[in-house]
Amino acid sequence: MPETPGIPGRRPGWRGAVLPYLPMAPIAAGFLLSVLDWVGVCTEACAEASLYRFFGVPLPPLGAAYFALCGAACLASRRHGFYRMALAILLFGGLGSEIVFIWIQKYAIGHWCPMCVGIAFCVAGGCALIVWEYIIDTDFRPAGAERKIVMKRIAIHAALVLAALLVGLGTSTLGLKKPDAHAAGLTPDKLAFGPADSSVVVFIVSDWFCPACRVAEPEILKGARLAMKQVKVVFLDYPIHRETLNFVPYNLSFMVHEKEKYLSIREALSALSRKTKEPTPADVQSAVSPLGVKYVPLNFSDVMSAGQYANSVLQQFQVPGTPAVVVADSKTGKTKKLNGSSEINSDNILRSISEVSGN
Repeated sequence: MPETPGIPGRRPGWRGAVLPYLPMAPIAAGFLLSVLDWVGVCTEACAEASLYRFFGVPLPPLGAAYFALCGAACLASRRHGFYRMALAILLFGGLGSEIVFIWIQKYAIGHWCPMCVGIAFCVAGGCALIVWEYIIDTDFRPAGAERKIVMKRIAIHAALVLAALLVGLGTSTLGLKKPDAHAAGLTPDKLAFGPADSSVVVFIVSDWFCPACRVAEPEILKGARLAMKQVKVVFLDYPIHRETLNFVPYNLSFMVHEKEKYLSIREALSALSRKTKEPTPADVQSAVSPLGVKYVPLNFSDVMSAGQYANSVLQQFQVPGTPAVVVADSKTGKTKKLNGSSEINSDNILRSISEVSGN
């Protein structure tokens, strides 16, 4: 069939064979990043961004489905112009959504999620390739009546992608939010002890049933007490033993609600772990009652959020096992890891803080 003058269509040679499929590269990259985000391969900086939903739907599976749809449209784009236009609309609509989420990371969350920024670049890259393909595959030379046809078609296409961009901006402005349980509930900062403005964070990673952790616990507590006076300290449960999962909700609750007494409560929970692998709320309350503490359960979403945060930290610093201490300074970019009861003591924890901060 003859082509409409000046309008992109099936072109012979390398243009027809290569150009329609160039957007597959950023689309495939975006799909991979979405899947990795979905399975929890992300950094500490992703923890807050992972709480956001699009009209209640988690972003990673939505992103994977979106890029899969874009890939299908791209593969079919050489068969019919409809699929090329559909791909452009999908990509520019996605670009509008990414602009909103970039704004949220900058001004609402306060820091960047590397995985999310990578996905945004993939969408933007796909849009750029679509525009580039359209420009070099369009003949702007026709004159007279043919030129009017070309310009009218270009105006229609431009209006469609602009509308898609605006729809993406509008729907994401309305739909990208944290659920109420997350918006007003548990955030990574609520798990931290010590000065909130410190750039240094000491992550203490342990398992309630790890023999080496029990050996290191006295030095961990001693080091934590001293570290909290100058930097942030975060305790993370790494359930090497499945029974540790039974203690995680209790431990999280006390970290959030009883910060002043937490270290003493931790000792009580440690003693309880030697008596039972399946503590009941009554067992926990009995263990902490001498400290004048009441156990207040967290909701399930808070426990899940804390678990996602812990997994992101463990992935970021590649913690191999327990016990472990990771000291990181976001200002200097330096990190120091201590592994095993032989390395973990209060002196080494304080020395690591000095090393990463440069003091």
